[in-house]
Amino acid sequence: MKIATLGIVLQDGAVLLGEKKKGEIGTGVLSGPGGKLEPGETLEGCLIRETREELAIELDPASLELVAYIVFHKGRTRFTSLNKVLNIFRLGNEPDFGVFVYRARILSGRLVETADMIPAWYPLSDLPLERMYEADRHWFSKAAHGEKFHANVHYHGRAKDFSHIEFLPFAD
Repeated sequence: MKIATLGIVLQDGAVLLGEKKKGEIGTGVLSGPGGKLEPGETLEGCLIRETREELAIELDPASLELVAYIVFHKGRTRFTSLNKVLNIFRLGNEPDFGVFVYRARILSGRLVETADMIPAWYPLSDLPLERMYEADRHWFSKAAHGEKFHANVHYHGRAKDFSHIEFLPFAD
């Protein structure tokens, strides 16, 4: 299974989203920074690196707060705890994709458009959900507001044809 991180960068009642300019899925979609975990990399290190690459800013490592872990499926497999998710990753018994979602704050840098994203701030009270991935419309606001959860997201195809989402408690 591919493992990735996603950052919800907050400042003064707003969330930083970037319009994706390229990638495997979702060109033109609004999303937080993040991407695939590289071998030997920590989840936090992955998010910091991906944010630097996509938005040219540095996240404050002390601000990183894991708020959600989301497993994306084309089938019906369920994972009910963080430890079970991590064990599945280690054993190679894999669903399609796992994403660890962190809330974060900027440490330094100035936002600029990069080859990957066009950044903009959006009010936390009025998120542009219609411009986000279909599944994100169901969970992003919860995570942005600090609600901790685990979710299983089901699609009929690879990141296409959203079926449903199951919310579970955030448990180790």
